[in-house]
Amino acid sequence: MDRKVLIKNHFEDYKGRLLKLIDEVDPNVLDQIATSFITAFKNDKTIWFCGNGGSAATASHMQVDFGYFVRYFSKRRPRVRALTDCTPIMTAIGNDNSYDALFTEQMQDNFDAGDVIICISASGNSMNVVNAAKYASELGGTSIAFVGFEGGKLNEVADISLFTPNPKGEYGPIEDLHTMIMHILVSYLEKDEEYLSVANPS
Repeated sequence: MDRKVLIKNHFEDYKGRLLKLIDEVDPNVLDQIATSFITAFKNDKTIWFCGNGGSAATASHMQVDFGYFVRYFSKRRPRVRALTDCTPIMTAIGNDNSYDALFTEQMQDNFDAGDVIICISASGNSMNVVNAAKYASELGGTSIAFVGFEGGKLNEVADISLFTPNPKGEYGPIEDLHTMIMHILVSYLEKDEEYLSVANPS
Protein backbone atom coordinates (compact mmCIF):
# COMPACT_ATOMS: atom_id res chain seq x y z
CA MET A 1 0.00 0.00 0.00
CA ASP A 2 1.47 3.37 -0.94
CA ARG A 3 2.07 6.22 1.48
CA LYS A 4 -0.81 8.35 0.18
CA VAL A 5 -3.33 5.67 1.11
CA LEU A 6 -1.63 4.89 4.41
CA ILE A 7 -1.57 8.49 5.61
CA LYS A 8 -5.21 8.98 4.55
CA ASN A 9 -6.28 5.90 6.48
CA HIS A 10 -4.22 6.94 9.50
CA PHE A 11 -5.74 10.41 9.40
CA GLU A 12 -9.27 9.03 9.32
CA ASP A 13 -8.51 6.65 12.20
CA TYR A 14 -6.95 9.39 14.34
CA LYS A 15 -9.80 11.77 13.58
CA GLY A 16 -12.28 9.12 14.67
CA ARG A 17 -10.51 8.61 17.99
CA LEU A 18 -10.41 12.34 18.65
CA LEU A 19 -14.07 12.84 17.74
CA LYS A 20 -15.02 10.00 20.09
CA LEU A 21 -13.24 11.79 22.94
CA ILE A 22 -14.94 15.08 22.09
CA ASP A 23 -18.34 13.38 22.24
CA GLU A 24 -17.56 12.12 25.76
CA VAL A 25 -16.92 15.59 27.22
CA ASP A 26 -19.57 16.53 29.79
CA PRO A 27 -20.76 20.14 29.25
CA ASN A 28 -21.75 20.27 32.92
CA VAL A 29 -18.10 19.85 33.87
CA LEU A 30 -17.14 22.67 31.49
CA ASP A 31 -19.69 24.84 33.30
CA GLN A 32 -18.11 23.97 36.66
CA ILE A 33 -14.65 24.83 35.34
CA ALA A 34 -15.77 28.13 33.82
CA THR A 35 -17.58 29.05 37.05
CA SER A 36 -14.44 28.29 39.10
CA PHE A 37 -12.33 30.46 36.79
CA ILE A 38 -14.73 33.39 36.88
CA THR A 39 -15.18 33.19 40.66
CA ALA A 40 -11.40 33.24 41.14
CA PHE A 41 -11.09 36.18 38.75
CA LYS A 42 -13.81 38.16 40.54
CA ASN A 43 -12.04 37.61 43.85
CA ASP A 44 -8.62 38.54 42.45
CA LYS A 45 -7.31 35.02 42.97
CA THR A 46 -4.72 33.16 40.91
CA ILE A 47 -5.35 30.39 38.39
CA TRP A 48 -2.45 27.91 38.33
CA PHE A 49 -1.50 25.22 35.80
CA CYS A 50 0.71 22.12 36.00
CA GLY A 51 1.55 18.96 34.08
CA ASN A 52 4.43 16.83 32.79
CA GLY A 53 5.80 16.34 29.29
CA GLY A 54 3.21 17.26 26.68
CA SER A 55 0.87 18.26 29.49
CA ALA A 56 3.53 20.67 30.78
CA ALA A 57 3.46 22.33 27.37
CA THR A 58 -0.33 22.55 27.64
CA ALA A 59 0.00 24.13 31.10
CA SER A 60 2.35 26.79 29.74
CA HIS A 61 0.03 27.34 26.77
CA MET A 62 -2.87 27.87 29.17
CA GLN A 63 -0.93 30.59 30.97
CA VAL A 64 -0.46 32.41 27.65
CA ASP A 65 -4.08 32.22 26.58
CA PHE A 66 -5.77 32.90 29.93
CA GLY A 67 -3.25 35.57 30.88
CA TYR A 68 -2.46 37.28 27.60
CA PHE A 69 -4.77 36.32 24.73
CA VAL A 70 -7.75 37.60 26.74
CA ARG A 71 -6.37 41.14 26.29
CA TYR A 72 -8.44 41.31 23.11
CA PHE A 73 -11.61 41.51 25.18
CA SER A 74 -10.38 42.28 28.72
CA LYS A 75 -9.08 45.53 30.19
CA ARG A 76 -8.34 43.61 33.38
CA ARG A 77 -6.81 40.18 32.93
CA PRO A 78 -6.89 37.09 35.16
CA ARG A 79 -3.91 36.41 37.39
CA VAL A 80 -2.32 33.19 36.10
CA ARG A 81 0.78 31.11 36.75
CA ALA A 82 2.16 27.95 35.13
CA LEU A 83 4.32 25.84 37.43
CA THR A 84 6.11 24.42 34.39
CA ASP A 85 8.05 27.45 33.16
CA CYS A 86 11.09 27.91 35.43
CA THR A 87 13.65 25.23 34.59
CA PRO A 88 16.15 26.23 37.33
CA ILE A 89 13.62 25.99 40.18
CA MET A 90 12.19 22.75 38.78
CA THR A 91 15.61 21.10 38.55
CA ALA A 92 16.54 22.38 42.01
CA ILE A 93 13.42 20.86 43.55
CA GLY A 94 13.88 17.61 41.64
CA ASN A 95 17.52 17.36 42.67
CA ASP A 96 17.33 18.54 46.28
CA ASN A 97 13.90 17.27 47.27
CA SER A 98 11.86 15.02 45.02
CA TYR A 99 10.23 15.16 41.62
CA ASP A 100 6.98 14.33 43.42
CA ALA A 101 7.27 17.75 45.14
CA LEU A 102 7.95 19.63 41.90
CA PHE A 103 4.74 21.65 42.04
CA THR A 104 3.83 21.69 45.73
CA GLU A 105 7.18 23.29 46.61
CA GLN A 106 6.40 26.14 44.21
CA MET A 107 2.89 26.48 45.61
CA GLN A 108 4.11 26.72 49.22
CA ASP A 109 3.60 30.24 50.63
CA ASN A 110 2.21 31.34 47.26
CA PHE A 111 -1.04 29.42 46.78
CA ASP A 112 -3.95 31.09 48.58
CA ALA A 113 -7.40 29.95 49.62
CA GLY A 114 -9.73 30.63 46.71
CA ASP A 115 -7.05 30.01 44.08
CA VAL A 116 -7.70 27.45 41.34
CA ILE A 117 -5.25 24.93 39.88
CA ILE A 118 -5.62 23.01 36.62
CA CYS A 119 -3.79 19.67 36.92
CA ILE A 120 -3.20 18.06 33.53
CA SER A 121 -2.26 14.39 33.18
CA ALA A 122 -3.10 11.81 30.51
CA SER A 123 -2.77 8.93 32.99
CA GLY A 124 -3.83 10.72 36.16
CA ASN A 125 -1.04 8.95 38.05
CA SER A 126 1.81 11.48 37.94
CA MET A 127 2.43 11.97 41.65
CA ASN A 128 3.65 15.56 41.39
CA VAL A 129 0.34 16.50 39.74
CA VAL A 130 -1.72 14.41 42.18
CA ASN A 131 0.12 16.04 45.09
CA ALA A 132 -0.56 19.50 43.65
CA ALA A 133 -4.29 18.77 43.49
CA LYS A 134 -4.35 17.49 47.07
CA TYR A 135 -2.32 20.43 48.35
CA ALA A 136 -4.56 22.97 46.64
CA SER A 137 -7.66 21.48 48.25
CA GLU A 138 -5.97 21.39 51.66
CA LEU A 139 -5.22 25.10 51.34
CA GLY A 140 -8.81 25.98 50.52
CA GLY A 141 -8.40 26.19 46.77
CA THR A 142 -10.11 24.35 43.95
CA SER A 143 -8.31 21.56 42.08
CA ILE A 144 -9.42 20.75 38.54
CA ALA A 145 -8.21 17.63 36.71
CA PHE A 146 -7.83 17.27 32.95
CA VAL A 147 -7.32 13.52 32.70
CA GLY A 148 -7.66 10.56 30.33
CA PHE A 149 -6.84 6.82 30.20
CA GLU A 150 -8.53 5.25 33.28
CA GLY A 151 -8.58 8.46 35.32
CA GLY A 152 -5.95 7.41 37.82
CA LYS A 153 -5.49 8.92 41.26
CA LEU A 154 -5.94 12.46 39.98
CA ASN A 155 -9.53 11.74 38.96
CA GLU A 156 -10.22 10.60 42.52
CA VAL A 157 -8.66 13.51 44.43
CA ALA A 158 -9.55 16.53 42.27
CA ASP A 159 -12.50 18.71 43.26
CA ILE A 160 -13.62 18.87 39.62
CA SER A 161 -12.55 16.35 36.97
CA LEU A 162 -12.76 16.53 33.20
CA PHE A 163 -12.28 12.79 32.72
CA THR A 164 -12.50 11.41 29.19
CA PRO A 165 -11.50 7.71 29.12
CA ASN A 166 -9.28 6.55 26.27
CA PRO A 167 -6.98 3.56 25.67
CA LYS A 168 -3.90 3.55 27.87
CA GLY A 169 -0.86 4.82 26.00
CA GLU A 170 -2.78 6.88 23.42
CA TYR A 171 -1.36 10.24 24.42
CA GLY A 172 -1.98 12.16 21.21
CA PRO A 173 -5.79 12.34 21.16
CA ILE A 174 -6.15 13.10 24.88
CA GLU A 175 -3.49 15.83 24.75
CA ASP A 176 -5.22 17.28 21.68
CA LEU A 177 -8.51 17.27 23.57
CA HIS A 178 -7.03 19.09 26.55
CA THR A 179 -5.67 21.83 24.30
CA MET A 180 -9.02 22.09 22.53
CA ILE A 181 -10.89 22.40 25.85
CA MET A 182 -8.53 25.21 26.82
CA HIS A 183 -9.38 27.06 23.61
CA ILE A 184 -13.09 26.47 24.17
CA LEU A 185 -12.90 27.93 27.69
CA VAL A 186 -10.82 30.94 26.66
CA SER A 187 -13.08 31.78 23.73
CA TYR A 188 -16.14 31.28 25.93
CA LEU A 189 -15.01 34.01 28.31
CA GLU A 190 -15.56 36.54 25.52
CA LYS A 191 -19.26 35.63 25.64
CA ASP A 192 -19.77 35.45 29.41
CA GLU A 193 -21.47 38.57 30.76
CA GLU A 194 -20.27 38.04 34.32
CA TYR A 195 -16.64 37.68 33.22
CA LEU A 196 -16.85 40.69 30.89
CA SER A 197 -18.35 42.89 33.61
CA VAL A 198 -15.35 42.18 35.84
CA ALA A 199 -12.79 42.35 33.04
CA ASN A 200 -14.13 45.64 31.70
CA PRO A 201 -15.32 47.77 34.64
CA SER A 202 -17.11 50.95 33.63
